[in-house]
Amino acid sequence: MQRLERLYIKHSIETEAIKYYSRYVDDIIIVFDIHNNQADTILQQFNTINENLQFKLSTEKNTCISFLDLNIIKTPHRIDLGIYRKETSTDTTIHNTSNHPYERSMAAYRFYIHKLLNIPLTEKEKEKEWNIILNTTINNGFSVISIKQLLLQMTARQKNFPQNVENTNTDKRPWITFTYHGNYVRKITNMFKKTQIKIAFRTTNTTFQILTRNHNNNPDDSGINKLTCGTCQRAYIGQTGRWISTRYKEHIRYIKNNNPQSGYALHILNNKHEFGPQETIKLRKYCKKVSY
Repeated sequence: MQRLERLYIKHSIETEAIKYYSRYVDDIIIVFDIHNNQADTILQQFNTINENLQFKLSTEKNTCISFLDLNIIKTPHRIDLGIYRKETSTDTTIHNTSNHPYERSMAAYRFYIHKLLNIPLTEKEKEKEWNIILNTTINNGFSVISIKQLLLQMTARQKNFPQNVENTNTDKRPWITFTYHGNYVRKITNMFKKTQIKIAFRTTNTTFQILTRNHNNNPDDSGINKLTCGTCQRAYIGQTGRWISTRYKEHIRYIKNNNPQSGYALHILNNKHEFGPQETIKLRKYCKKVSY
């Protein structure tokens, strides 16, 4: 894209056919003089640059156009900015009752407040955005007081550490990750506060785990599996990084070779029980595959 911009678009900017051009990934904003150029003409020009690139046109509505997460509002004397949200956006964040570390629950609100403090909004737009943040706070079970305190903290930190000051943080302490199951985990991690270790939390209900929770016992999945004895119905629980179909064949090979290498094979051999077909191995929890 940068090469194409140099070859085809730079000339339009130099001749002022386009007054302003800026691109972020695949979003482009263009400012032009309607007395000297037309939007359809510019679009046609762009769509002839490369047959594999086709652009779509969005024009301002009611003197306002969105670019990335901004509303750019044209007034008679200046350009005003507002926060843009898609029509499909919701006010849903991690709920206060969710089993997540407080820092992670607050991450969305830190992001909202960061934009509120750093984008040069008008007072009207600031008030509008702040009301949206407060409504989101209430709808997700947080107290308004906690968000107001967060605003004060971030405002004070911004005053003490201006954005143009280079970050001189030289903290080289290693990070240790704990799985967060509830507030009682903090009682354990608080023991490390005065050590040379920094603490981070991770949760077990990530989007990846939610989307991969139901794998319908695909034989080409790996993870924690349950293998049931065909005679007594006692179950063997194991974990493998290989496909469960591969792991099942290994168990059967141990049995046929009279090799008690696995717990399942040991049970079958010692009790002279029958092993079941491959359908007797069930995936209990999907885990990421490991190369062997």
